Amino acid sequence: MAFSNKKKNEDKIDIIKLVNDIFYQGIEEGASDIHIQPFKDGIIVRYRIDGILRTVFEGDKGLSDFMFSRIKILADMETTGLPRPQEGNIKFKFNENHVDLRVSIFPTSQGEAVVVRILESKKFFKEYNDLGFNAEQTAALEKITKKPYGLILVTGPNGSGKSTTLFTVLNKLNIPEKSLVTLEDPVERKIDMVRQTNINPAIGLTFAKGLKYLLRQDPDVLMVGEIRDKETANIAVQAAVTGHLVLATIHTNNAAGAIVRLINMGIEPFLLSSALKFVSAQRLARTNCPHCKKEYRPSKELIDILGAPRGIKFYHSEGCDECGGKGMKGRQGIHEVLLISKSVQELILQRPSDDHINNLAVKEGMATLRQAALQNVYSGNISIEEAIRLTE
Repeated sequence: MAFSNKKKNEDKIDIIKLVNDIFYQGIEEGASDIHIQPFKDGIIVRYRIDGILRTVFEGDKGLSDFMFSRIKILADMETTGLPRPQEGNIKFKFNENHVDLRVSIFPTSQGEAVVVRILESKKFFKEYNDLGFNAEQTAALEKITKKPYGLILVTGPNGSGKSTTLFTVLNKLNIPEKSLVTLEDPVERKIDMVRQTNINPAIGLTFAKGLKYLLRQDPDVLMVGEIRDKETANIAVQAAVTGHLVLATIHTNNAAGAIVRLINMGIEPFLLSSALKFVSAQRLARTNCPHCKKEYRPSKELIDILGAPRGIKFYHSEGCDECGGKGMKGRQGIHEVLLISKSVQELILQRPSDDHINNLAVKEGMATLRQAALQNVYSGNISIEEAIRLTE
């Protein structure tokens, strides 16, 4: 460790070194976020690794003012005046490279709290199989992204890897012969040759208004950070049927739910059936540590919950030095991919429920989230407990 996790007196600590060590160690350990939070009698630093927060440092309350002042200076934030929400960015030197850090500061009853998102490009841009798409899903996605028009949706809860999926698609489409534009809240990862814009409701630049403006910028591919309302949804769908490839996220529990959500927003089914080409509902599964993975027999109740057949071998990890005793190391995507076939298009015209869409898609070969999770259980990638946690 670059720093101790025991309480320290602020008079004996080099604040510049402490902040640098916290950032450096977080990047080195593969954290996605660093949480620095004050309490009544102290301050605590936690890393989010593989989706779970882990405490790495505790200090006296007096450290917080010095630490936050240093972070604000690095992020080019306001350091005087009353506490208020702020956002900023830091280019942090890590070994021979620079890593982008997005800093968010928010006032609480105990003082200001800081969350630092680590945006490391080497981890961000991946191959489809690295994201958890199987060979069949990858082939379908590659075929659809070769089309010059259509709507591609990625859905799932916060922290399910939706942005990573969309940026992977965007990065693969980024060639000099194409014009790519994005609307994001906020811009997290910059890509050369792509025109990226932060929405700013304070000046009237919403997703909907931004889309209207961007359509006059002669784009081939548009990425919308999130479809939140009818106006944004309508413009995105119209763009998808008039010669643009549109990538977007939406919040629903499963792939079929994205269709129902858009219809409930007021999108005409005949337009949606023409525009929509591909929906991926996804989750991020914590994978078994390969160094301490062992075969074991889970309880009959767990096996019955998933409906796993007899004769299947199950694996979990007990924890070792390589995974820090957690038993899990890394995460991968679990995907439920709904392809918009002719029969699904016809069903959309009938304003169906998500159950009707889901049943038809399964008949046509779609693997549900639970089935996709089960395949990863059978291959030993994830534990049966993790599959249930993700899909219950």
